[in-house]
Amino acid sequence: MTANSYLEYFLVLFGWVMNNAMWTILSSTGLFALPLVFKVMGVWLKVREEGADEGNKGLLALPRIEHAIYVSFVVMLFCCIPLLPVDISTIKFDSSRAKQCGISVPTPQNSGYSGLINDFDGRTAQVPIWWYLLHMMSKGTTQAMIASIPCGTQLRQMRFDVQNTKLRDPVLLHEVQDFADQCYSRAYFRLKNSNSQLSDATINSVGWIGSDYFLNTSGYYDYYTATTPRSQWPYNSSRDSGYPDTGQGGYPTCKTWWSDGSSGLRNRVLGSFSDNTRKEMQRSFPGTQWEEVALRWLVSPRNAGLSGDGTTYAVGSSDNVTGLAGNVTRLTSTIGLGLKQFEALPGFDALKQALPMIQALLQMMIITVIPVLMMFSAYEPKTVITISFALFALQFITFWWELAGWLDDRLITILYDNMAQQGLASSSVPFANFISSTNDGWIMNLVLGMMYLVFPAFWLGMLSWAGVRIGGVIDSAMSAASKMPQQAGSEGGKATSGLVKTVASKGKG
Repeated sequence: MTANSYLEYFLVLFGWVMNNAMWTILSSTGLFALPLVFKVMGVWLKVREEGADEGNKGLLALPRIEHAIYVSFVVMLFCCIPLLPVDISTIKFDSSRAKQCGISVPTPQNSGYSGLINDFDGRTAQVPIWWYLLHMMSKGTTQAMIASIPCGTQLRQMRFDVQNTKLRDPVLLHEVQDFADQCYSRAYFRLKNSNSQLSDATINSVGWIGSDYFLNTSGYYDYYTATTPRSQWPYNSSRDSGYPDTGQGGYPTCKTWWSDGSSGLRNRVLGSFSDNTRKEMQRSFPGTQWEEVALRWLVSPRNAGLSGDGTTYAVGSSDNVTGLAGNVTRLTSTIGLGLKQFEALPGFDALKQALPMIQALLQMMIITVIPVLMMFSAYEPKTVITISFALFALQFITFWWELAGWLDDRLITILYDNMAQQGLASSSVPFANFISSTNDGWIMNLVLGMMYLVFPAFWLGMLSWAGVRIGGVIDSAMSAASKMPQQAGSEGGKATSGLVKTVASKGKG
């Protein structure tokens, strides 16, 4: 047995543990046999309504009762009685897609779910034969279909990971604010006053504090220096003349402050990203382009506001405002921050994270209640077919989400490549604007909703309808098959009755 998501890895086992407990309760209390009693009574009552003048009620009832009991016991044997053992070590996390596309995925034991997985040490569940075979067939079909989809770059997942990375170190966050105030704002003010018109390349570059234009153009970051001492660099009298030597460090140039090896602000900010996010970015962006894409978001005013208390590196501050005006300003800032946080929540990115969890929970729910559903349906084959179709449809949804992810990558590529070609992008790095975007527009959201929600819903609806229809056909076929011995019994009864009448009439003669 295999699983496609971390949550499914242990929820499937938990569902079968609960399934075994439910069946144990039904079998130990004798409730499992109650539907058989009602089914036999129903056959008997129906037979009483037939053949009143034939005297063959017993011959009619016997094959029908046998048929009902035999079919029910076969269904119980294959679909209710647990036979095949399974535990957490026999369930395998399917990483074939990750290997196919060169993505490093940790095992569930090495993930955040390790604590939940450890709860199942020593616990074993048994799976009925039919559901075990159905699970293997469903997963095999799903993985074969997924393998036929070309590998994508998973841009939306990458954006989700980047935008959920925050500057958790308050000292580093404050230093980003200082750099913006002491370097970026001064360089931007000089650029604005010394140039009447900027080229598209310059406009794209100067939109953030790590601008290549400010770093590589003389008179900007190489000219301005920090106005407060920085402990990472010692005081240099030739460089820092005019600044007091407070013993707390020197006053590096803005270029040194930003890009000086491990002491520079650039590398220390990049250290906030997890190893997995770094690998995703390096795989999607050639060379060092990933660094600009990642840094543009991490040091952006929006992320700085989400990471800290709402202050950003916009020119000016309301921290020194007191009285009524200060309270109103702080209230407005708080409301604005709340709106920005709401806007920054990437709805469909979070939805992609939640959907496999919902899928795993639904599987657990269906697995848990299988014994009850079978009992209430009196172990009808129609119910087995309907549940089988439901489980297969639910597990096959993984393929639709993989297909939706691939199509989503293609749409993003087309959209943002066109923006770059038309000069509408704020960065020359491909997809940098997508990474920093928190609002894809109504059209993109409608398309995403169609792919991630409507596709699976339509699929479930079609397969549920097919399951009910096929289940009804099988049920009708079983009923038709049962009529053959019933008709034979009826004909045998008529023949016996005729023979008795003949013998009796001869005896009288």
